[in-house]
Amino acid sequence: MGAGPTGLAAACALSFYGIHCRIVERRTKPCELSRAVGIFPCTIRRLLKVGVPDILTSEAMKLCKVEYLQAGRPLLFLDNRGDAYKEYVGFGLPQNRTEEILRGFLLEQGVSVEYGVAAVEVDPGERGVTVVLSDGSVEDFDWLIAADGVHSTVREQLGIPFPGEDLPQPWGVADIDIDEGCDSDLISVDIQRPGNQFTIVLPIGRQRVRVVAPQPDALEALGQPLKVREIRRSGSFQISIRQAESYRFRRVLLAGDAAHCHSPVGGKGMNLGIADAIAAVETIVTGRVDSYSTERHKIGAATIRKTEVARRIITSNSSISKGCVRTLAKLIATFPVVRQAYIQNLTRL
Repeated sequence: MGAGPTGLAAACALSFYGIHCRIVERRTKPCELSRAVGIFPCTIRRLLKVGVPDILTSEAMKLCKVEYLQAGRPLLFLDNRGDAYKEYVGFGLPQNRTEEILRGFLLEQGVSVEYGVAAVEVDPGERGVTVVLSDGSVEDFDWLIAADGVHSTVREQLGIPFPGEDLPQPWGVADIDIDEGCDSDLISVDIQRPGNQFTIVLPIGRQRVRVVAPQPDALEALGQPLKVREIRRSGSFQISIRQAESYRFRRVLLAGDAAHCHSPVGGKGMNLGIADAIAAVETIVTGRVDSYSTERHKIGAATIRKTEVARRIITSNSSISKGCVRTLAKLIATFPVVRQAYIQNLTRL
């Protein structure tokens, strides 16, 4: 249920294990915009394990160079192109292209996404799930994996609590093409700016970057404006920090944003959802489904905690927080073991 990265990954895993599945999506066509852009090495390894060919890494940009600024002043520069870091450095690729690659793999397995079809009613029993779909069909399934997003219809129908909070300030995002000659393979993070602000510039393609800031106009938030050739997308979104109390109700499993949501700081959202999806399928296949909710809830909660700590630190203007950040930057720059531990943590789930 749901044809974003989480739902597509679940279908890929089911197909790999020879299990017939049906994947439906309420949207009438694939999304042409990109939400997530960062793919972790552990995510690629999980997809390879269920048969998805290694197309992602051949197309994606390896994100080896990172600069950290503190209110516009240089703080730390990392060049992670050495062999010691190759297993941990992430990749940049627009989510819509990631989805296209996963759909292509599914088509080769004889599975296609049914667009414009949504769940109207879900009735989970002890031995299966009856689903009434918007196309008028009624079908019984052994299991239902709900990957239908933050506003999950399935989760709401089942009455699974989704406690948490919505941040009051809208965040801005812009995907832009920049002039030739600009450094388009550099992640730039400017933290602890006045007014509890920060900006992130993340490469997502050749001469193309994404800008994110905790204010409605991301480009306006930039301390040093980029040489913009074309604005491909610009808008704002609301951040919710929530987690479902349980990821399972009888034969329904929640995965991805239907189970948890948090700020994009750290780029872990899509990666966590894909991990949920593959774990859900593997627990079904191995008969360990009773462990799914407990294990994934624990991992999701830890990810939300880490993401929130990072978000609060990079927006803080307190002198104590700024001093701690400078000290950490010096440790990372001085001691290779600290640097390696930091880099590993960035792309670890």
